[in-house]
Amino acid sequence: MKKLTFVLMVLVAPWIMAQDSDGPTIEGGVQMNISAEGDINAAVGNEANASQSVGAIESGNIVGDIEMAVEGAGDINAAVGNESCADQQVGTIGKKSTC
Repeated sequence: MKKLTFVLMVLVAPWIMAQDSDGPTIEGGVQMNISAEGDINAAVGNEANASQSVGAIESGNIVGDIEMAVEGAGDINAAVGNESCADQQVGTIGKKSTC
C-alpha cells in the first residue's frame, strides 16, 4: 500500500506543480452587477486589521468582454487605533487586500 501511494504521488505531483498559480481563467463574456449598501468594514484596536471584498475578482485571467455595474450607498470603512487597517473593495478587478 505504501508503494502504491508513493507511485500515485510521483505521478500526480507534476500535474499539481503545473497548475496555474495565478488563479482561475474566466473565458467568455463577464457581466457583474454589484450592489453594496450599508456594508460596514471596521478595525479597532492596536495592530488590528479588517478586509472586506464585495464583487471582487482578485486573481486569475479574464478572456473576453467585461461589463461591471457597481452601486454603493452608505458603506462604511473605518480604522481606529495604532497601526490599524481597514480595507474595503467593491467591484474591483486585480486588486488584493492591503491589510
